[in-house]
Parts: sequence; C-alpha cells; structure tokens
Amino acid sequence: MNKNIPNELTYYLKLSDAVVIVDEDQFIIDVNQQYEAITGYKREFLVGLSLECLKSSVTPFVMYKSLKRALRERQPWSGTMVNVNKSLELRYSFLTITPIEIKGIVYYIGVMRFAEQLLIEEMNQNKIDQKELFKLLALSSEMRDVNIAEHLLNVQKLLEEFLLSLFEDKTYKLSLEYVSKIIEYSVLHDIGKSGIPESILYKTGPLSVYEKKIINMHPLMGVDVLNKLANEMNNKVFDDTKIAENIIKYHHENWDGTGYPIGLKGEEIPFEARVLSIVDVYDALISNRAYKKAWTKEEALSYLKEQKGIKFDPNLVEVFIEKVIHKNSIFL
Repeated sequence: MNKNIPNELTYYLKLSDAVVIVDEDQFIIDVNQQYEAITGYKREFLVGLSLECLKSSVTPFVMYKSLKRALRERQPWSGTMVNVNKSLELRYSFLTITPIEIKGIVYYIGVMRFAEQLLIEEMNQNKIDQKELFKLLALSSEMRDVNIAEHLLNVQKLLEEFLLSLFEDKTYKLSLEYVSKIIEYSVLHDIGKSGIPESILYKTGPLSVYEKKIINMHPLMGVDVLNKLANEMNNKVFDDTKIAENIIKYHHENWDGTGYPIGLKGEEIPFEARVLSIVDVYDALISNRAYKKAWTKEEALSYLKEQKGIKFDPNLVEVFIEKVIHKNSIFL
C-alpha cells in the first residue's frame, strides 16, 4: 500500500469494485487490484499521475467539466464515463467520487462499476431495465451535444407512435415484439459518433472532403461498438443484435441509393432503418444544434415531402405525416 494513504482509506481498496484514490491536487495516490485488472495498467504506473491521464476523448466533455467543478467545490459526483483500456477497448462505466476529509486533508475516493457488471448483477436479481441501459450507452457516446438527451427522447416517442400506427394498420405485418425492439434500440442509432473528433462533429463551417469521409464512418464505428458490447455482455442484453445493427449501420442510407455507408437502395435498406431515418431527420431539423438553427415544423414537413422517393421511403413518409404529424397538433 501507498504509505501516504491514511489507514482509514485502505479499506476502500478492499472493495470488489474498481477503486482509485486521488489527493487534493487530483493526483492518483493508489488503486486496487480490480482497477488494475479492468484498465490493464499497473498500480506502479498509475500512482503519481494526474487524474487528467484517465481522460478519454470519447467521454463527453461536459462530463469532465461537471466532474472538475465538483472536485473544485469538494462535492460528491456521479456520472457515466466511456473509458479506453490499455488494449484500446471501449468500456462504459458508472463512476462515483466521494470526498473524504481526514485530519484536515481531503481525499477523493472513486468507485467505478462497468455497464456490463451492473447489467449482470441486475439480471441476477431480475431487476434489469434494458431501456434505461440503452439510454445510458447512447448518452455516454453523445453527451458532447448538450441537446442529445432531448433529441433521443423525442425520436423514441415519435418512433413509438409511428410504429404503433404501422402495427395497427396491418399493411406491413409487424409483430409487437419486433416493433418493441426497434423502439428500444432506436436510441443507439448514433452511438458511433463517440469515435468522431469534436472538431469535425460540431464544426460550424462547411466540412472538407476528408472530414465528410470521417463523419460517414460513424455508422460502421457504431456497429463495432455494438459488437464489442454484445460480446462483453455475452448477448444477455441484446435479444436481437441484427435489428440493433441494422438501425445503427443503415439509418443514413437513402431511398435512391445516394446514402452512406453502403449505398443501399429502396427496400434493400432494412425496414427498421427506413422508419428511424424519417423520425431522426424530422426531429433534427426542428431542433437547435451548435452548427444550425432549428427549422420551423412547417419547413421540416415540406422537406419530408420533397424527399419522398429520394431520401425516404415514399410510403412510410406518407404514413408518418398522416398518422403522427397531422394527428398531433403538438408537432405542428
């Protein structure tokens, strides 16, 4: 043990969770074996390093900003992090940091629990709420956009109404189980954006050819994240990874074949990606972003109509306009 650590703190290092202890100046003064095993870094390497060394480019900046403010004010903090271990694997975790004062000196105890660890524990207790876990994963990838939580919620609500209308209509012969899975997995559609540099993702000016190519890679990056998560969790969360993969990979494909990343055309595009694309674009248009002002709902509606048979499945656009937008004056 580190001789600089008061005996009272050594008990925290015996916890079964990953633990890191930081001093007042935010330097690491000890970690436990679980932390070493999870990160791949040895205690000897970590002790003495600044807490800054643990930062990951894929964790939302706003999370670090919130964390720094809490430490500065000596307040407890909790939040979601996306970590990259020594093997460059993404790990999604829930971190709590608690300040403890001993003989006038403040220490910070960080306890880290990974998403798959929480999942397995909750599954064993039959208390798992998959929808909340999917939101956790989505937010951890996209929280750099302060409006993303509202966007994800709006998309999911609109998509639910859209799909239930299609289910009741019987034209597409959808099962309720299939509809439910699309709704649940919809929040993960842009999870691949965690791998896009902020300088490109939130650039206010026009993108270069190179930058556009990077942006167009995020669906494939998202599939990679999905597969890693599914493997680490032994597929205990994703009842149907194919539906989730189709949503993530193909929601930027266009009906006329001009989309990305593959360039699928018409009904080659999986149904779940076609329905999500309409809802995602509509809500994005009527929302403020760092790089654009919100469109009016009338302007967004006109765009959907203009893009029938070009960007969107023409039949699905008609249903969305009639059954969701026109039906609810709240969206007009």
